[in-house]
Amino acid sequence: MKLRAMGLLLSTAATVAVVDPLMRDHPMVGESITYLDGSWDLTANTGDKLTGIVPGDILTDLQNAGSIEDPLFENNFKNNSEWTNKTWTYTKTFTATQQDVDSGMLIVFEGIKMSASISLNGEHIGQALDQFLRYDYELKNIKVGTNVISVTFDGGPLDGRWMACTGGWDWAPYSETFIEGVLTFSYGIWKSVYLVRSGDVVVTHIVPQTHYLGEYPVEPLSDANHGDFLVAVRVFTNSKTATTAKITLNGSWGGKSETTVSLLEGNSTHTANITVAAKDIKLWWPSNMGDQNLYNISTTVTTGSSVRTGVRRIGFRFFALVTGNDTDPTYVNNSKNADGTEDMGMLVRVNGAVMFNRGGNMIPMEEMEGRATSEMYRQLVLSSAAANLNTFRVWGGGIFYPKVFYDTADEVGIVMYHDMMYAQGGHSPKVTSTQDAELRHQIRRLSSHASILMWDGCNECHVVIGTSTGIYATFVMTVVVEEDSSRIIWPSCPSAGWKSGVHRLTSIPNGSPLGLDPTFLSNGDIETHGGYQHYTGGSWSTINEGGFSNTSIQTPPNIVVSKTGPSQPNVFASEFGSVVMSSFESMSVTLKPQHWSLHGGAPAQPCSNHDCRGENPMQQRNYGCDNILMKHFGWKHANPTALNVTGEQSFKKQLYLCTLGQAFEMKANIEQRRATNQFGIIVWQLNEIWPTGGWGSLEYGTPVKGQVVGGRWKPLHYFYKRTLYQDVIAVCGAQNLCYVKNDGMQQFIGSVTVTSVSFATGKQTTITTKELNLSPAAGILYFKIANVSSSDSILHLTVTETASKKQVSSNICPLSYAYDWEGMPTPSITFKTQSNQDGTFTVDVSSDKPAFFVHLITAAHGRFSDNVFNILNGSTSVIFYPFRVGQGQTLTETLRIENLGTYLNQS
Repeated sequence: MKLRAMGLLLSTAATVAVVDPLMRDHPMVGESITYLDGSWDLTANTGDKLTGIVPGDILTDLQNAGSIEDPLFENNFKNNSEWTNKTWTYTKTFTATQQDVDSGMLIVFEGIKMSASISLNGEHIGQALDQFLRYDYELKNIKVGTNVISVTFDGGPLDGRWMACTGGWDWAPYSETFIEGVLTFSYGIWKSVYLVRSGDVVVTHIVPQTHYLGEYPVEPLSDANHGDFLVAVRVFTNSKTATTAKITLNGSWGGKSETTVSLLEGNSTHTANITVAAKDIKLWWPSNMGDQNLYNISTTVTTGSSVRTGVRRIGFRFFALVTGNDTDPTYVNNSKNADGTEDMGMLVRVNGAVMFNRGGNMIPMEEMEGRATSEMYRQLVLSSAAANLNTFRVWGGGIFYPKVFYDTADEVGIVMYHDMMYAQGGHSPKVTSTQDAELRHQIRRLSSHASILMWDGCNECHVVIGTSTGIYATFVMTVVVEEDSSRIIWPSCPSAGWKSGVHRLTSIPNGSPLGLDPTFLSNGDIETHGGYQHYTGGSWSTINEGGFSNTSIQTPPNIVVSKTGPSQPNVFASEFGSVVMSSFESMSVTLKPQHWSLHGGAPAQPCSNHDCRGENPMQQRNYGCDNILMKHFGWKHANPTALNVTGEQSFKKQLYLCTLGQAFEMKANIEQRRATNQFGIIVWQLNEIWPTGGWGSLEYGTPVKGQVVGGRWKPLHYFYKRTLYQDVIAVCGAQNLCYVKNDGMQQFIGSVTVTSVSFATGKQTTITTKELNLSPAAGILYFKIANVSSSDSILHLTVTETASKKQVSSNICPLSYAYDWEGMPTPSITFKTQSNQDGTFTVDVSSDKPAFFVHLITAAHGRFSDNVFNILNGSTSVIFYPFRVGQGQTLTETLRIENLGTYLNQS
């Protein structure tokens, strides 16, 4: 481990961790379970004695004890001597009865991060090397009475099996500690620990997987009017002796089956099946496509007098990854038994319906696992669904997430494009028993979830058989398929598909004797990553540098007239994005006031290879925002002098412009993409891992000081909700070319109205109204409008459905960059709040002049029904939806309102 020890900082502030049962996995099933979560003794080889919390991590425990300051304050994440120069041991005392000893006991560690040696009563029982593997040990030397379990973090070999973004990425803090040449940060017993009284048999995994038995559908299925399903439940047991067992399945839809099996001494695997008639269930759908119907399936293993029962939750749905023209009946008929995918495009069908996958790349919410809570994971998913996201790509440099994350996605209908946890750079796979066990454990743990759409091998590893990356097909995905043959599989993200190994129509494994053989990935293929708007440097240097283009995405967007629909060549964009900072509320609490500016109020020091000289904390906070401000707001607001002015008001302005600039950049990008035949738009990235700069639309979501649980919504997230991720979108772009597109699953009949709005007066002038009759799955209408002045006005587009008379989407469309705008006033804005009976709050906002891109922000936990909007007629009202009870006073006391005109007009 390479170290650069720095001075210890003391603090009385602490982040208190508590036991959170909702973060636990399904436990093994024995005679009884006893959790050891909670307080453990934490000691160092230097004699230090503290209290540790399990689940948790060493940095959180040190902060709780007052031994270190908040690791995310200023540059504290580099002050590593307390956790790297000492060897720390977690110890827990528990009591065993005679019955425990006679029945036999296991101890189960759901997750240990970094190498640890495990002992019972001073006797070594195992070594944990893989963060993503569940470890269990038979307690052969357990005794009646008091027993002591110890976990010592001793720095053994790990082969890169920990969260790849630990210790630094281009959106995560860079530490100065290494194992095997790879960055590290915190460590600890990051998941639950429990004891299992074994008895005759322990059920180690229960894995139900659903298989659709009907014909391949190319139209949306309706309840009861579809094929049946097969639920195959694999049951993994560990038995003291060879014996006969009965496996009983009971489904909450009314189904039941019984299967008699022979258990081996030791480990056995058996499959019990139950056929489910279409009439007995309702289908599960992604968000905005239908209901998320879920069912419980109870699995009971009976051996003599021993009864072991576990319950899992499933949904009935049929996923297909479509790479050819399945709207052609001849193609479908010829492809029923064909091997390997095509190259026409990449789109998803769910229950026969074409899905418009719109979402974000999910990165870990936290570097310090002791801070993590089920509430923050659940709220992140709920905030995503509320903004019309329906897809997460679970990025391969992170973690397999807690059960609550997937449970919530099941409940609200967000599907997962799920990497295995490989990301190169020291975190590549090796064919070892440990990594084999990791993959099998995680697929068994997760594959009952209805929300998981597809598995793939890695992040950006470009799988080619016969090279070093061939292992992703020959080992990683081969193991995945052995564990789950019910789902779409994909070589990597991105990829061009498979030559063999999957059904052509669905990309579901077919058991081909040719094995899994990926197709060569080339530029312009069916799945893309990029582009990325980074900061390019200059007089201001940061720990990350990148590429920035002023021309690839423009305002207004360049609209390309395209043939659209599932019968046409198409693209799935699984990564592209723009850098951004977070709000003043989020960032200021991690900085000293003298550093409250984008340039930190201090001279820039040289940076290279993720290392910056000097102590300016803003240079350590990922990419700069200079280019975003320059592109959209001009030199006046982006010059080094302006960005080095410190203070609360100047920092608020800088961060408003930075976050709004990212929203403008991504808005034009997505609008340009949606004009074409793209069925997947997955932004890099969804969330932030610390309260600073990154790429996300949600801020750091850990509920510590300054943060909103699950993540405060940035302007881009509100743009998703109002416009960018609606099924129907209306856009006007360059050359007066506009379009309205329907990416929903039903025909859309309605109208679009285009209005110009004067910056100076707020006067609205209707330019045109078009009647709409758009087919589902990318039906589009292109049209031209008359010239509108781009410097003194902006466009509003509203789409209304005829039958319901409801406005289904609206869009504020700039006709030029903000630095060209003239006449925008400086308004005076006031507000008042009132509580509602349903627990929400109404916020009435009034302005004496037209106000543009009005942004409401608060320290209260919650989000607004709309935000970053225009006030043209004096007043408007929005609803504040609290994420927690008791937010009214905080909302009223901390709510502040910004607008673009005020900031643009400041000197």
